[in-house]
Amino acid sequence: MVQYCCLSAMPSNIKCEVLIAGAGPAGLATALHLLRAHPELKGRVLAIEKSRHPRPKTCAGGLIPKTMLALKELGLELEIPAFEVMRGSARTVAGEVEMYRGDPLCTIVRREEFDAWLARKAKEAGLEIIEGCRVWEVEQANGSVRVRTERATFEAPVLVGADGSGSRVRASVFGSPKKSIGRALMIDLPVDPERTREFAERRYIFDFKCVAAGVSGYAWSFPCLIGNRPYLNVGIYDQHPPHTGSSEKSPLPDRLREAFPELHLDGFERRAMNFKAFPIRWFDLANRFARDRVMVAGDAAGVDPLMGEGISCAFEHGKLAARAIGELFAGDRTALNRYDAALHEGAVGRKLRKLGFAARRFYGPRHQWYFKLAAFSRKAQAIGVDWYNGADNFDELPVRALIGKWLRSIIFDSPLR
Repeated sequence: MVQYCCLSAMPSNIKCEVLIAGAGPAGLATALHLLRAHPELKGRVLAIEKSRHPRPKTCAGGLIPKTMLALKELGLELEIPAFEVMRGSARTVAGEVEMYRGDPLCTIVRREEFDAWLARKAKEAGLEIIEGCRVWEVEQANGSVRVRTERATFEAPVLVGADGSGSRVRASVFGSPKKSIGRALMIDLPVDPERTREFAERRYIFDFKCVAAGVSGYAWSFPCLIGNRPYLNVGIYDQHPPHTGSSEKSPLPDRLREAFPELHLDGFERRAMNFKAFPIRWFDLANRFARDRVMVAGDAAGVDPLMGEGISCAFEHGKLAARAIGELFAGDRTALNRYDAALHEGAVGRKLRKLGFAARRFYGPRHQWYFKLAAFSRKAQAIGVDWYNGADNFDELPVRALIGKWLRSIIFDSPLR
């Protein structure tokens, strides 16, 4: 069993059966699924993490129903503060769309708390985590992977790169194309819950009107709890941010102020303690996700290009990666190639491909037509929300089944799910 609590106790070379770079949702989900299926690996699966839990993490923290199903599959129930959103608003050039499904649309958490809790659960299952350990370089040779870090060199038969959008594993093994990098910025604002619509109505708000101003994305306002106090997490996402030099001003702060004038965001980008900007790697079918004994998962593989959501993807990737590792250890040398194929062609790959298609339309030059089309049928909107959220694994249904549900709901007034 690998246990090193301090730098002086750590040897310069460490071997394990499975090495995971990154102890966020993708890496931890991989470990949890793997140790659940193969408890004999307890103490032989190692994660290295550049930060320390609870680590600061810039993220809106929305857990869609697909993520809640993933936690249930792992036998986990949230043990951290969370706020369930029951209603939603989407402001578009075609008007405002209301979302209500009768069950939670999203469960909002603080990512540093969520990740730290998930790490505790993974440790209880038998994962070893070495924190404060940044990846420098990855090499493959003779059926083994060597990872050089600032603290030691690690060697394992297989490596999962789950080290985020700026993944050093991806850069070392696959290269790092810049075209798949989006950007987001956000701020947390303290509010009076009784005078704030998002809290009073348990509602989140998306504003897509910034698309008309050239932003390939949306602004959002999520109710959340920080230290059990009410806040709004407010931000904006751009799938294709323009390149700006050091002297050029980003257009995103102005677009965010326009989306939520009631929040008085003047000068928020100068509030260094609260304002955060971060890159997002969105899923691109042109990328590869496995090579020899290395896989990438979670943000390192790419998130949903339409909304920038990555937590549900992380859990799906983790489950697939764990399955591939189990098959590899059982003697199937093609297992990691099938992981790559699954991300391209399996259920998660098909969903991300459709979301990429939607992003190109809704954020493209004819976006107004697609927003008008989306506003045409409320039942189609409900199906779209359920499909996106993965409620009851709706996102795994083929398109013809979704169309059939829509037609039956119109003709016979039957429930959508």
